[in-house]
Formats: sequence, C-alpha cells, structure tokens
Amino acid sequence: MEFRQELDTGLLKQIGNIENELKIKEVASKCRLLKTENGIKVELSYTGPNASRYLQYVEKHREELTNYLLHPDDADLYEWMETSHQTPITLKKHEKEKLIIYVNFDPETMVILTGIADENVTMKLGSPLMDLCIKDMSRRAFKLAIFEMLLLADQIAIAMGNVELRKMANIQMVKTYLAEIYDKFHEGPIID
Repeated sequence: MEFRQELDTGLLKQIGNIENELKIKEVASKCRLLKTENGIKVELSYTGPNASRYLQYVEKHREELTNYLLHPDDADLYEWMETSHQTPITLKKHEKEKLIIYVNFDPETMVILTGIADENVTMKLGSPLMDLCIKDMSRRAFKLAIFEMLLLADQIAIAMGNVELRKMANIQMVKTYLAEIYDKFHEGPIID
C-alpha cells in the first residue's frame, strides 16, 4: 500500500493498490474451480461492478485462491495470513523462533485476545488468533472458539515448520486456562 502526505493537512492519503481492499474470502465467493487439460484453474464468475478489481486480485493471488477453494478447512489460515500480511515464505522465517500462544483477558470488557508471541510476551505476526467478548457466549460456543483458535495455531505452526508452537497448540493447558477464565468471569447462565 502506498500513501501520500497532503501538504495542507498533513494527513496521509492512500494511493494505488486498491486490490488490497479486497479479501480472499470475498473474491473466492465469486470464483469457481475448473478442471482443464493442464490441471485445475480458478475462474472468476463475477461480472458485476468493479469486476476488473476482482480479476486483478485473481491474477495476482491465483495460487492462494486455488488452495483456498480446494481446501475449505484451511480458509481460516488464509484469512489470518491475509490480515497478518504473511505469506508462506514469511511464515517460514519464524521456524526456529521460540513462540507461545499468548492470552490476554480484560475482566471489565470481558474480551479475550489470543495471539502468537515470543518469550517476552511481545505479539508477533500481527493479527490475533482469537478476539472475542465472552459476555453473551454460551459455554459450548466458547469451547468451539477455543478449538478453532487452537486449530488455526496448529495450521500456522505447520506452515512455519515451528515444532515448539505446534506443541503449544495441542496442549490441554491452553484449553483449561481459557475455560477457567470463562467460568470465573461469565455472569450469565452456564449453558453447555
């Protein structure tokens, strides 16, 4: 993304790269996979407003879109990579780092935020794994969110090749710790 600073106001104004406004999930919903003689091809089946923007996105991100459409279970990983500005290549750079799953809970707002952090509890890799308010959640919905978060952490660890993070994503401690937060601070009726 490129920005230009306006002289009068000093504000930054975005220029160019409007394809960044599109998200993989949105574009994939307008695409389909076609079997060809050479393999599988992503085809844009959208002809509405801004179709050229969608076409540019498809041309630039054809491999990611193909994988996204072929493996719908990995959709969360591709969406997380997009919001974190990560690629498979940049993820591999974290292969040898000692990373942990970081949990932050604010009892006033009832918001739980989890992410990938280093040993100094400094958030790494941008986007959180889970960011949700537990105030109005059932215990079942909360457990599902934990499972999805751990699955995403595991997929990220596999993409990185980071064995230590993969071990963290599978441990009972994270699930137990988050469940204790829910039980201690949730004021509504416990629905399982």
